[in-house]
Amino acid sequence: MSKLTGDQPAPHRRQRRDAIENRKRILQAARQLFATEGVEATSMNEIAQVAQVGAGTLYRSFADKGALGEALLTDAITAFWEQVDRTIHPEASESALDQLDWFLDTLLQLTETHLALFTLALELAELPQQKPYQNPFYPALHHNICQLLAKAVAQGETSDLDVSFTADAILSSVNPALIEFQLRIRTFSRERIMSGIRHLYIGGLRVRTELKTGTGNEGQDPPRSFAL
Repeated sequence: MSKLTGDQPAPHRRQRRDAIENRKRILQAARQLFATEGVEATSMNEIAQVAQVGAGTLYRSFADKGALGEALLTDAITAFWEQVDRTIHPEASESALDQLDWFLDTLLQLTETHLALFTLALELAELPQQKPYQNPFYPALHHNICQLLAKAVAQGETSDLDVSFTADAILSSVNPALIEFQLRIRTFSRERIMSGIRHLYIGGLRVRTELKTGTGNEGQDPPRSFAL
């Protein structure tokens, strides 16, 4: 009957449920250990022990810590895009630069929270078959930022600009390697980093009201903020 209905025999269903549950436990253990001990200091044996699975079960699911990190990062990125889809609506009339502000702040939070996983991904990206900027996440980010910048131009929030180049420039400011350097070496807070990004790419791109309407001082020398 199972062949006719497509139903799996009970033992197969149970094995699949067990595999799904084991995967959840493994990922939860890896997430916990990576956060408390760091990726480098965590061994696969520790992960198996905390997850309460055998080494064979662990390695059948994940060949190494890189595969574990990729799975965890994929889950985090999926949650990020779900949040973006709930928040940003391209057809909405709200300010595109305000939307871009929210997008970059949320991306920065994602990067800071999962910095160790992004660092691991960058190390894997040094392999010849995985070049930087060619992973699926970067083009998706670039596409969304381009859409928001094009919308900002159309709304008159910013002057005409090279949308694609500007999107690359913005993404360079939230590059995980740079964020790690600024957080750990510069000892910048996330708030300070976001403030700098906002100053350059939100306030800096926004067309000021007085520039659009004119101040009545056209043709006069600009005010000087220092003595010659």
